[in-house]
Parts: sequence; structure tokens; C-alpha cells
Amino acid sequence: MASVLGELAQIVRADILSLEGVTRFSPNRRFASLYSEGSPADSIYFLESGLVKTYKRGPESKEVTLEIVLPGELFGLHSLGPEKHRRVSAEILHEGSIQVIPREVFLQFCRARPDTWRLLAEALLLANRELEKKIELFCLQDVEYRILHFVAQLAETIGVGGDGRERTIPLSQGELASVIGATRETTSTMLNTLARRGLLRLGRRKLVVPSLEQVRAATGVRAARAAPQA
Repeated sequence: MASVLGELAQIVRADILSLEGVTRFSPNRRFASLYSEGSPADSIYFLESGLVKTYKRGPESKEVTLEIVLPGELFGLHSLGPEKHRRVSAEILHEGSIQVIPREVFLQFCRARPDTWRLLAEALLLANRELEKKIELFCLQDVEYRILHFVAQLAETIGVGGDGRERTIPLSQGELASVIGATRETTSTMLNTLARRGLLRLGRRKLVVPSLEQVRAATGVRAARAAPQA
């Protein structure tokens, strides 16, 4: 997936961001809404830096994060389809640079560069597989496993390196709860349990992973315990 996204990012930076009509999103600050469910699907977005989350919100404001968008990624691609309105919402997690590409500008470019459609199709297929894996985890694994799995994944993709092999994930406990599909209370209780085991350290709007290898090992142990016995 990294190679596909890299090719797309290269095309966007080299050929699309300079097109007439492309603008920078402003104000670009934490918690700023990029778009909400039901709003017009009239543009797609390119994240140059920072972090963005896409999410669905249900009754009683219960929220589940569908994706954490990383720098160099396009998002809001459902706008390229026939639907007139957004099916999900998007919000800034950490300040950065976000470019807004009008739907028609992007479509016109793709018509002139058919190879872009192939890259988009591959990226969407891979993203769909990732979403299927997440649904499987929500349905088949307990909260401890989900936390270990996603903490390892997030430490690798968005973790900030510190002393030695330590990594800091710039998410609050509530944001992690949204990622793993659990309540904040349940997530907080399990995080404290994992912290007592030395797998994590908890801070203000951050989670510190002293050793990614230890978290991965704990994930494997948890999976082995949950596996059905022959």
C-alpha cells in the first residue's frame, strides 16, 4: 500500500496542487471540522502534514474512528462517486497543511491521466481490506487485544520517537477508545492495567510505548490465548 500511496502523493504534489481552484484549508487547528456527514460531497483532500481522522457518530454521541489519515494521503475520495453528500465526517487531529481539491478539478485531471484511476482503485481496494480487518477485530477480539493491536499499529505509523526505542502516540484515551470501538471508561480501565504491566505510560493526550517489540509480543500472547483449542 505504501508504494501505491507514494505514487499518488507524487502525482498530487507534482501536477494537481498547482491547478486552478485548489486551495489550502483554513483555519487548520486541532478539532477543526473539515466536513460533516450529510454535507455536500464536492471536493477531496490531500494531507501534506499533520493528522486527520474520519469518523461516524451515532446515538448519544457515540463515535467510531474509521481511519487516521497520514501525511501524503488523499481522503474524502467517496466524493468522486455519484453520491451528492458525505457519508462520514472528518476532523483535524493535529495541525498541519491540508489542500482542498474541487471534485471537478480532480476528475478533469484523471480523465487526462487515466493511470491515476488505476492507482486510486488500488488504494481504495487496500483501504477496504483494512476496514474489513478492523470490523473483524471489533467483532471477534476483546478490548485488551484491540488496544494492543492498534497501539502497536499506531506506534509504528504515527508514533514520535524518543529516547532509545520509545515512541509517543499523540492521541488521548478518548481518541483511542474511538479507534478501537470501545467506551472511554472500558478503554481507560484497560490502559491502566497495561500501564501497570509496563507496556504503556499514560500522559496528557498521549500514550507512550516504551518498547514496540514488547507490545507486539503481548499482542501475540493474547491472540494465542484467545485462539480455539484443537
